[in-house]
Amino acid sequence: MRTFIAVEIPENIKEKVGDYLDSIRGMFDNKMKWIIPGNLHFTIKFLGEVQQSDIGVLEECVSNTASGFDPFVIGLSGIGFFPSERNPRVIWLGADGGGDRLLEVYHKLESCLEHHGFDRDSRPFSPHLTIGRVRKHLKLVVPKEINEFEPVSFEVNSLAIIKSVLTPRGPVYERLFESGFKKSI
Repeated sequence: MRTFIAVEIPENIKEKVGDYLDSIRGMFDNKMKWIIPGNLHFTIKFLGEVQQSDIGVLEECVSNTASGFDPFVIGLSGIGFFPSERNPRVIWLGADGGGDRLLEVYHKLESCLEHHGFDRDSRPFSPHLTIGRVRKHLKLVVPKEINEFEPVSFEVNSLAIIKSVLTPRGPVYERLFESGFKKSI
């Protein structure tokens, strides 16, 4: 099954990001495939296809990672582009005031997964919230002026294993496991 490990976004924040997407959608000439607000999340580790037999190890790593952290606040602000504004393929909102904690979560999780035989990511982790992708085979010129996203913040309380089923209408996500942040004393 196709899976990833993520920090999920509260519903009220998904709504705010959805409102923002509605405000900028027309600026991009239908060249974007926007993320459905209900699917918004911070991907910590994309695993791709895993076997059902791997789920126990994934649960162990997610639990071990989450137990090492207290809940923390993260903000969303600013808009950015991967790989660059000159050649955008992905549009994202930045992790502000908590991105460093996401980076710590990522490193702890990555170490546990590597210990159990999963490959390390080849690219450095960059905390961000993907809000859209440029449609295949299209070239996007970023508009000179884009409505600003009004910064918001929320508390991050858990880490989850998510199953992703690709459909013609887009991915359908199912939470398989969740472990709360609860640093032990």
